[in-house]
Amino acid sequence: MRIGISTASFYNRHMLEDLPAVYRAWGVRYAEYFLNSFSEYEPEFIELLRRRTVENGVTVCSVHPMSSMFESQLFSLHPRQSADAEKIYTKVLEAGKALDAHRYCMHGAAHLSGAAKNLELYRIAPVFDRLSEQALSYGIRLTLENVSWCFCREPSFALRLLDAMHTDGLHFTLDVKQAVRSGVDPFAFVEAVGERIDAVHCCDCRMENGTMRYLLPPDGGFDFRRLLDALQKKEFDGDVLLEVYSDMYGSEEELRDSFERWKKTLQ
Repeated sequence: MRIGISTASFYNRHMLEDLPAVYRAWGVRYAEYFLNSFSEYEPEFIELLRRRTVENGVTVCSVHPMSSMFESQLFSLHPRQSADAEKIYTKVLEAGKALDAHRYCMHGAAHLSGAAKNLELYRIAPVFDRLSEQALSYGIRLTLENVSWCFCREPSFALRLLDAMHTDGLHFTLDVKQAVRSGVDPFAFVEAVGERIDAVHCCDCRMENGTMRYLLPPDGGFDFRRLLDALQKKEFDGDVLLEVYSDMYGSEEELRDSFERWKKTLQ
């Protein structure tokens, strides 16, 4: 098990290429790189990022593109839309390989208020077969994240998708706050697909009077140690990543202190 921080936690506070130096200063060895824009998928940028990553002794666990920019179109019925989206997907895989990442974290298609169409399992399962096999050809695991506004919101969907697929290359990233936002106990995901959970995104949260309140770990009281114990009973040996919103803290020392205190609860 490796403990690190997603660069999404620094969204719009630092440029991505400057974060390896921050990680080194903080003594953080492991990162998920959140790629913010199309320009950050380009080989020239990735080479700059790779050099700074190596220079600062950071290990990249996974790449996580800005999903709303193209991932929904991977499942489009329109052949040009899906073909163009797959070109971008390939570019992100190439970036991940160059950075020695072993995981691509995907949100998938948006499913806002039931407005999404043509997302039946018989259609999207073959897409996941193809995308996961393509990722494996780059030495990368495709992991689908449970996201409240996307189609993988509930454990039952994850199980049905796996059952409909013909390959076994798909895995999952469990996001604690997204599970709670979806009205789902994170432990239900562990019970359903724990053997295929490859990473965990950690942000503390709780419902207060029907409203979600986000908190820096471990200030919200969620039992991350219990979650890891449940995962390890499913033979989990993946990455556990602090991933909070960048407007949840004032000074970056608050985030650093949170990371150190939260990390101690996992050990």
